[in-house]
Amino acid sequence: MILKQINIEQYAEAAEKIIGVFGSKKWLSVYGDTLTAVGIFKDELQLIGGFYFLKTKKYGFNFLKLPPYTPHCGLFFISESTNRSSGNNFSKEVITEVCNYIQRENAALVVLAFPSAIIDFQPFIWNKFKVIPNYTYRIDLKRSMEEIKTNFDPKNRNVINKALKEQVTIHENILEGTELNQFFLTSLSSTGANIYKNELKSIFKKFSSNENSFSVTAKKGDEILGTVFCVHDRQTCYYLLGGLSKVTKIAGVNNLLVQRSIELAKEKACTTFDFEGSMLKGVEKFFRSFGPELVPYYTVNKAKLPIEMLLKFKKRELF
Repeated sequence: MILKQINIEQYAEAAEKIIGVFGSKKWLSVYGDTLTAVGIFKDELQLIGGFYFLKTKKYGFNFLKLPPYTPHCGLFFISESTNRSSGNNFSKEVITEVCNYIQRENAALVVLAFPSAIIDFQPFIWNKFKVIPNYTYRIDLKRSMEEIKTNFDPKNRNVINKALKEQVTIHENILEGTELNQFFLTSLSSTGANIYKNELKSIFKKFSSNENSFSVTAKKGDEILGTVFCVHDRQTCYYLLGGLSKVTKIAGVNNLLVQRSIELAKEKACTTFDFEGSMLKGVEKFFRSFGPELVPYYTVNKAKLPIEMLLKFKKRELF
């Protein structure tokens, strides 16, 4: 097995049909040439898998991490094994080689999340990485909307009805890319969230189209109250960004936006709605009110000793 750097086009050609939108060339183009793609080869020519990461430098240290607004490192690999033991051995070999490759990068800090389908992290544990469970919420869109709504928290349904009584209206794709970019810059700033301005702008300028994403905006009269932006492939729709206007006083606006996003994802024939990470306590409670299934995924973290000691004070749950 050989692991070596490849170009984004080569990675995306093999990955998109397995990873979906976050393995597509168009999504990865958001990051220009800052992204490193690694191919997993059975031999010199046969590409059987791959993953990607972002390398940055800060305070003289090299950091290896996920690209902003991307939920995982896009790891995929194709096994030809039909025997379970052989399949387990192959998976272990792949994960071991991925771990070794990451270690050879000799980064001062590594923080990488993996797709939820990847569950074997023993090679990382054996090499002194911290393997941390994280969670997202998913809704099965193969059910009818009536069935999906029966799982909503009753309080959720109540505030949605109140918002509708307040004459809140919902509109699809009424904001252009530049307007969406400005809206989320403003709304995310008010919450104290990390904002990656270049990548955010690039999502709306280079990636977003009617074929891969949509926005849902709440208004009362001419006033914009809030917006949700989702990206999708043929199977899964991901809640990527959501925000409310500072002037919004009406309860239930965010709830109404999410409900319409779920409906729209279903109309687009997606089979899953993914809330794309649900680790913040307040955000988790809100997403949980829509009755989704809790799904774990894993992050591997490792830091050089001085940085690890510092991070133990700030990020004890991760280090």
